[in-house]
Amino acid sequence: MNALKSLLCLVLVFMTGNALSQEMRTETVRFATGTTGTTIDGQIKGYESVLYSVGASAGQTMSVRMDTSNGANYFNIFEPGKQPGDAAMFIGSTSGNDFSGNLAATGDYSILVYMMRSAARRDEVARYTLEISIDGSASRAPNRDPDYADGLSGGPDFWEVTNLPANDTLNVRAGPGTGAEVIGELQNGDPARNLGCRMVDSARWCQIEAGFEQKFTGWVNGRYLREGAAPGAANAQSSGAVPCSTISGQPTRQCPFRASRGPNGNATVWIDIGSGAERYIEFREGNPIYTDQGLDLTYERMGDLYLLRIDGVERYEIPDAVIYGG
Repeated sequence: MNALKSLLCLVLVFMTGNALSQEMRTETVRFATGTTGTTIDGQIKGYESVLYSVGASAGQTMSVRMDTSNGANYFNIFEPGKQPGDAAMFIGSTSGNDFSGNLAATGDYSILVYMMRSAARRDEVARYTLEISIDGSASRAPNRDPDYADGLSGGPDFWEVTNLPANDTLNVRAGPGTGAEVIGELQNGDPARNLGCRMVDSARWCQIEAGFEQKFTGWVNGRYLREGAAPGAANAQSSGAVPCSTISGQPTRQCPFRASRGPNGNATVWIDIGSGAERYIEFREGNPIYTDQGLDLTYERMGDLYLLRIDGVERYEIPDAVIYGG
C-alpha cells in the first residue's frame, strides 16, 4: 500500500510539473522576405502564456501593438538576455498594449503575452492579434516647432512640474489636448525629459518622458512646466520579500519584490506574483495611490505597514521600510 501511495505521488508530481511547463510556450517570430513586420493571431486561456522571440539590432525601432478580446490580456517586452522573472523594458499592464521605441541592444527580444491573475484564476479566454514590426533604420527625432524646440535646439533638456494647486496632480495624456486619454499623473517637483512642444488652439502642450524605473511617454499642458535638472540617478534600490496572498482563501506566503525609492516617501514597488507577471504599486508621500491599470486598490494602515487589497482578492503587506528604507 505504501509503495502504491509513493508511486501515485510520483505520478502526480510528474503530471503537475509537466502541466506547469506547458503553461508558457515559446515561438520564434520571422518576417516574410521583403517585409519589416508580421501579424500574429493567438489565444490563451487561464494561466497560459506565449513568449515570442524576435531578433533586432541596436538603433532599430520596434513597434508592438495588441488587440484583444479580454481587458486583462497584456504583453511585456524583455531585452536580449532577459526573460520573464527579470525586469521588463516594457510592462503592458501599466503602459497599455501599444509600444514603440528605439532599441539599445542587438539580440533576441522576448515578448510575453499573458493574462492578469485576476482573470487567469477564473480560467478566462483571450483572443488576440499581435502586430510586430522592426524598422531597418535608426529612429530619427520628430520635427519640433521652432519656438518650443527640444534640448538640441535651445529648449531645456528637462522640465520640472510646477504651479499645481496643493494636493493636485498633473494629468499625463496619450495625446496633446484635454480630450486625450489620461495615462499617468505627476506632482509638483517631478522631473520629465523634454521631447518637444507645440501649440494646440491657444495652449502649449509638451511631450515628455517621465518616471524613474518604469518610464512612460505622454503629453502635458506646458503651463505647469518650467526648466529643470535631469533626475538624479541615485534613487535607492532594494529587494526582498513581503507577505502576500494572490488567490482568495490562499494562505499568506512570501512574494519577492523590488523597489525604487525617491525622496519624501515616493516609491515604486514591483511584486513578483508568479507566471512571469508582476504587480505594480506606486506610492506618493508614503501613501499607495495606484496599481496596475483596471484594478481596484484599497488599503488600511496597520502599525508600521500598509495592508493593501487589490480587486478585493489579492492581499499585500507593505512595511514602511520598503517605502522609506531602513
